[in-house]
Formats: sequence, structure tokens, C-alpha cells
Amino acid sequence: MDGIAITRSNASSQNDQPALACRTLAWLVDPPTDRGVHFATDDEWTFHSYARLSTLVSQAAARLRAAGVREGDVVPIACGSSPTFIAAFFGALLLGASPSALAPPGRSSGDGGYLDRFVTLVRATGGQTLVTTADLASTFEPAATAAGVTLLADVTDGDTPLTDPILAPRNAMVQFSSGSTGTPRGVRISMSALDAQVTMLRDWMSFTEADAYASWLPLHHDMGLVGCLLFPMAYRADVLLMRPEQFVRSPLRWLQAFSTHGTTAATPPFGLSHVLRRVRPAQLRGLDFSGWRTLIVGAERVDNAALRAFGELLAPAGFRPDALLPAYGLAEATLAVTGARHGGPRSLTVDVDSLRPGQRVQPVDPSSPRSMTLTACGGPLSGVRLGIVDDDGRPLGVDMLGEITVGGDALADGYIVDGVLTSFHDPIRTGDAGFLHDGELYVVGRFGDATKILGRWLFAEDVERAAVALSPAPGRTVALVGEWDGDVTAVIVIEGDLGAEAGAIGTAARAKADAARVRVVTVDTGWISRTTSGKPQRRAMWQRLISEDHGITLRWDSADV
Repeated sequence: MDGIAITRSNASSQNDQPALACRTLAWLVDPPTDRGVHFATDDEWTFHSYARLSTLVSQAAARLRAAGVREGDVVPIACGSSPTFIAAFFGALLLGASPSALAPPGRSSGDGGYLDRFVTLVRATGGQTLVTTADLASTFEPAATAAGVTLLADVTDGDTPLTDPILAPRNAMVQFSSGSTGTPRGVRISMSALDAQVTMLRDWMSFTEADAYASWLPLHHDMGLVGCLLFPMAYRADVLLMRPEQFVRSPLRWLQAFSTHGTTAATPPFGLSHVLRRVRPAQLRGLDFSGWRTLIVGAERVDNAALRAFGELLAPAGFRPDALLPAYGLAEATLAVTGARHGGPRSLTVDVDSLRPGQRVQPVDPSSPRSMTLTACGGPLSGVRLGIVDDDGRPLGVDMLGEITVGGDALADGYIVDGVLTSFHDPIRTGDAGFLHDGELYVVGRFGDATKILGRWLFAEDVERAAVALSPAPGRTVALVGEWDGDVTAVIVIEGDLGAEAGAIGTAARAKADAARVRVVTVDTGWISRTTSGKPQRRAMWQRLISEDHGITLRWDSADV
């Protein structure tokens, strides 16, 4: 087909945005045949051109309309990284509806609670039609019945495309916050906010249709959906799309994409750590990373040592350290808020004792025993209003630790629960602790993942880093902090068995825990809960930790030393 005719909606006074101004939908109007999305199968890549995807989108829109989807509806989609996902997502948009990407079942979905949580999310969207694929239909039938929605499988299984002019939706989508400190909440993103985000990403990275994006991130997470799919598709660039489990099995396959095709990518720090654990230098021989221009690292606090180690591993194959761009963002701002510029990651070593909200952060020599090295996440992107405030919401100056606030063109409309919107006030308070130095943001941690001791804030991330360095299971190790049995306590939680390492792990954690009591415990596999982006759900785990009387085995306690 030659493209989809998109027009301005006359059905609602809210829908006053000309469609051709919708950057996110622009690829549908004149879809190329020589660029598109490459989907990773078990042993190869299958290519769907933008022209082919445009046809699938039109067919999906027709199926969705026949199922009763109308302008203003929310359409939950749970089918992973596939042509069906793209067809359903954009098909909903063409009807003036808002797609909402939800996590399909995965390795951790067999715990009996997955479908219960899924039903909660579907209900939160207020949607009436749930889209999935034929192979997952039987899995989701009980959830659809419990949520009271219609289940629609294989929306591309048809040959009748939508032929009438398409609406330009005001509301682009509903995406869920990560839920690292509580129950995930639906975030409603307007089309203007989404367009602003993809434009600022292009300007930040100097991205063009000649670039190629290679991603393994899940599409139910904002970095994977907005940053690694909607953004490059908006500029008709090639996208190489792996599923998360494919990356976990073979991170080398993701790297190989940059030797043959890819120039741009994004990853949470977990991705760097996984590559460092699984890929050996000998496996990189013959690969050429000289064309790899950009690797954005975000979604959680970025470890400068991991950035350096990743760059050193890939350097013999032509990877340049200045391709690493640490960033900061959140679902409530559509995605990215700040981003480093090309030139290599920057860091700052500070005095731990100066990390007090409302106080000036003091740089120190890295050799200081009370030092911490933080990675700069860059300055605010175009259209972003970034601030640091104290407990009362008053602005703080440079080098002052406080709560990060965010506003601007890409700010979401608000939280939506059971179809009801609670609007944001610009700017929003993020709950993240940080400070500004030399025009760049330094993120220290989440206030919800920290506790005070001796007038200072103790952040779980700092204790965790020390424990992970010595843990026999670094990917199954987390730190939690809070008050337990009357003591401010840092608890190192490790899934599986643990031998003589407990003492060394506890001692290392104690060195970072100030005067807090430190306990090392082991739990059954699957006890640690994480968000869709891999962040530990520390608040929920802490409540389980202090309330459960089984399944937790104490291995080391600083009170006994």
C-alpha cells in the first residue's frame, strides 16, 4: 500500500492536533520498503518493511474497530516484541484509542500471582478489549474473564484494511510506572508529549534515518517502547528487535548486531553487567564496533566502574568510550529527562557524610575512606524543566542535595486508575535524590529506598554495590534498608545457598552502612521481586522481610561480631 491517510478528528473538540504534525505516526503516511523492523527468531532475523508493517497496522485497526474499539478507549496489549505488537499498538492509535503495553508471561510468571497482577493492570487502564496472540490466548482467557474484557487474538489475521481517514489521537498511550516503591500506576501520555519526547531524543543524539537501533528491552517498559521502538520508527530508521530472554541467553548476539548493522542502543546498567559476566574478549574477535555511535545507559543509578569496564571490553573491536551516554528519566516524563553529550561519561567523587538533603555536596579525593563516586547523567534535554527542591518544595542551588523535580513539554497528563485521571501539576516531584553540578544531574538514589542514620541518608544502592562485588550470585543479590527490631538495619538478601562468603559480604556491606546494623540472609529462588526494568522493589520486599517468619535464613549479623 502507498500509505495511510491520516486526518484531523472532528469527533471531539479535544482532538485538535493535525495528524501530519504527529511525528510518531509520520512513518505510516509514506512507509519505505527498504527499511523497517528486523525481529530476532531463534537463529536468524526476519525483516518487516515499513510498507509491510503499515498494511498490518491498517488490518489491525479494522479488527479492533470490529471488536468495538472506539475513539478515547484504552487498549491493553500483551504480546511481546513482534509484528503483532506493532500492528495492535498503531492500529489502536489510528482509531483515536490509547494502547497500553503490558508484560506478557515470562520466566517469573509461574508463581501464581502473575495473572492476578495482570488483571489489576487491565482494570486500571479502564480498557474493554485485551489484545494478545493466538499462542497466549488460552493463558489470558481467565484474566480477560476476571477483568470483564473482550479477548482479541491475532489482530493481523485478516485481509480487510481500514480505508476511511484516520483520526489523530490526543492521547497517545497509557504506560505503567516501574513500581519500584509501590503498586505500578498507569501514566497517560498525550500525543503532543510523545512527539516532544521523540523530537528531543533525535536532537540529543543527532539521530537520522540512516541510523539503526538494536534493542533487547521489553516493550512494556518505557525505555524499550518509547526509546527503542517508537522513537526510531518515527524517523523511519531500521530497528533490530530482540526479546529480553534472547538477550539473557546470548548477550553476544546483541553485540554482533552492532558489528553488522546497528549504530544506536539503550540499556539499563543490568545490560552492561550481563555482558561483562557472559562475554569473553575472545568472542569479540572479528567484530567491528567502530560504527556504534551511541549507547544510552539509564533506568537506575549508573555505576561508573561498569561503564569503564564495558568500554574496555569492547575497545579492541573499535568501540569508543564517548559512545556511552548516561541518562536519567521516568515514565511520568514519557521517558528521558537528562542525557550526557558525546565526549565520554563524567563522574564526581563526593564525601558520603555530605549527602544530607538541603546541604551542599562536598567533592573529595577518591582515596578518602568516606568517598563515593557518582556518574553524571547529563543536562536537561530540550523542552525539559529540571529542578532540585528541599522537603518543603523550595528550590535549592547547585551542589545541593534534594529531590529532583521535572516538568516540560514531554510531561505526562497524570495517573489513570480505573479509567479516572488524576492530573499532574508541572513540575512533578520524582522521589529521587540528586543534585546539579556543572550543569549536569547526579542521581544519588530514591528517598523511598533510603533511611536516615546519625542525621545522614543511607541509600540501599551503596550498600548493595559492596555486597554484589563479593556475592557468588550477583544477579540474585539486593540490599534493603529500614528499621528492624528497633535498629536501623541494612539487610543483604541473597537467593539460594550461601557458604563462608556471608562474613566477607557482611563486612564489606558494613563498611558502607555507617552505624547501621547489617544482616546477611538467604531466601528461596524467586523471593526477590523486580520491576519491568529490573529495579528491585525494595519497599515491597522490606515489608515482606519484617513480616514473614519463614523462608528467610539469617547467615551473618554484625551485632554478633
